[in-house]
Amino acid sequence: MAHLPAVTVIVPCLNEEASLPALIERLSALHDRRLTRAWRFLFVDDGSADGTFATLLRTARDAPWIEVVRHQEHLGIGAALRTGFAHAGAPIVCTMDSGCTYPPERLPELAALVGRDAAIVTASRGSAGDRAPGADDAAALNRAMAPVYARLIGHDVSALTCLLRAYDRAVIRRLRVRANGFSAVGEILLQAVRAGYPVREVPMRGDARRSDVGRLTTGDALRAHLHLLMLTTVAAGTRQVRHAMGRRLS
Repeated sequence: MAHLPAVTVIVPCLNEEASLPALIERLSALHDRRLTRAWRFLFVDDGSADGTFATLLRTARDAPWIEVVRHQEHLGIGAALRTGFAHAGAPIVCTMDSGCTYPPERLPELAALVGRDAAIVTASRGSAGDRAPGADDAAALNRAMAPVYARLIGHDVSALTCLLRAYDRAVIRRLRVRANGFSAVGEILLQAVRAGYPVREVPMRGDARRSDVGRLTTGDALRAHLHLLMLTTVAAGTRQVRHAMGRRLS
């Protein structure tokens, strides 16, 4: 793999004080690799009530490749992503969750594919046999909903809730993602597909989190999918109305 261009990796955090040392250790090893030394990791503390922000500030003092921004109150992962996108300056922007649901060590693989034949490259759960021990009903719900979205948008997308992604920064700044909660992760992909941007999925095995803090629960997934269905249905209806009006005016 050739040397990668500068990349900003956005890491939303909420009450992750206990898990930060292990996360920083993994990201430090990733950063020290030759091809990723131009990378910067932008942590967005989404109003944590524990010592997450203080721990991040202490870490950043000794690690100039880490940047930290903070929400004064908890706004949701969608808001955290928008904050991260607004602060990212590199031509490629990656996202990951602080619990390493998918291995961050594979981010260089995703980033290397951006600009070749894809504007967005996302991890995907892959086949049912690739599920990690501890995978819950949320993953099953995600798989069950994939055909519904494919029918609504005319494109097969199975990685709506995967946060491990790489984006062309110019593309992500053209999208207008409004959701504040976890549905924003899916909204980004749906908007990109509807706008005609090429999306590529890379199957990989997910890891069960060591703690439940910030984990996508079945309830979270259900609420996210309900919101996404509403957004997708409204968008599809709008396109039909515009098409009908265009036919009447032609």
